[in-house]
Amino acid sequence: MVNREWRKVNRDTASKMSRQRRKNRKNVLSKYIPALRYYAPRVVAIDHPDHRSELLEFLTRLRYHYNNKQNIPLVIDFSNTTHFISAGTLLLYAELNRLIAFNNNSVKLRCTEPVNDRASQVLKQIGIYRLCSNRSTVKPTSDDVVHWQVVQGQLVDNSLCAPTIEGFQDRIDASMIDELLGGLGEAMTNAIHHAYDDIRQDGLKYKGSSDWWMFSQAKDSHLSVVFCDLGIGIPTTLPLKRPGIWEKLILRIPTPTDGDCIREAIVEGRTRTGLHGRGYGLGNIVDVVENIPNGVVNVYSNKGRYDSRKDSPYPIDYNDSILGTLIMWNVPMKLLSNRSGL
Repeated sequence: MVNREWRKVNRDTASKMSRQRRKNRKNVLSKYIPALRYYAPRVVAIDHPDHRSELLEFLTRLRYHYNNKQNIPLVIDFSNTTHFISAGTLLLYAELNRLIAFNNNSVKLRCTEPVNDRASQVLKQIGIYRLCSNRSTVKPTSDDVVHWQVVQGQLVDNSLCAPTIEGFQDRIDASMIDELLGGLGEAMTNAIHHAYDDIRQDGLKYKGSSDWWMFSQAKDSHLSVVFCDLGIGIPTTLPLKRPGIWEKLILRIPTPTDGDCIREAIVEGRTRTGLHGRGYGLGNIVDVVENIPNGVVNVYSNKGRYDSRKDSPYPIDYNDSILGTLIMWNVPMKLLSNRSGL
């Protein structure tokens, strides 16, 4: 009996030691797995077709890595990046957050700092260095960098966004602050209740949570606000959530583009309700800014774009999809201080 128990103890000990040796060997080998390096675009933007294509191809490579090469460390090389434009930068930031959540941060992610000092300041200010576990010593000092503010949430909660807007209350009258926050509340509602109803077509088979992200910045006497969700996009949700609007649209345009869908959602949203937070508010979001002298609003969703800067706004379509929705407001602050009302 004693011998059998002794042999059992020996087997258990040997098995435990064997598991530990395999674990140690795996840890040693993992230290020597070379990281794959992905070069970020020189200009991170989505408004120009060439810059847009470069950014979206880069994001596709990142998603492929996270989906298929999770055991290989990843380095994002920003050394050649010189410009970060707000909408493209927010899309990059949101995608990185989504990918990290996708596999619970199992990919070892690092990044190489840009040679351009201002570009490096942007990465520090908005938190991409933190996402990449980089201990950069750069200090944001440029006027057009230090005012970038980043907010992320999963709820309809204006208290998260309020500090980034109310910080400019000395240059924006209170009614306009209320309008902007109302528009953001509607954007949150649309993101949470509509954008994530299905799996996004990005190859990850990952629905994720109802996250949204927001940038705000004061520069050259203008307040810019950019809101992003990484859901299935307005053109996809329109036939699912608004079949009546979709049926009227296809009677007029049998094969509508993504841009047509965005415009229809805006036009129809204006007629549905004037109240905030009802989930029909895309038209109201646009109205908030379009009724301000020199105010500008752009809506990007999947392959489409709505641009209010045109005398007669019309839809624009690209060849590639951002796989989500971005809404941009740009408001001249000096003009607002003399504004008599909407």
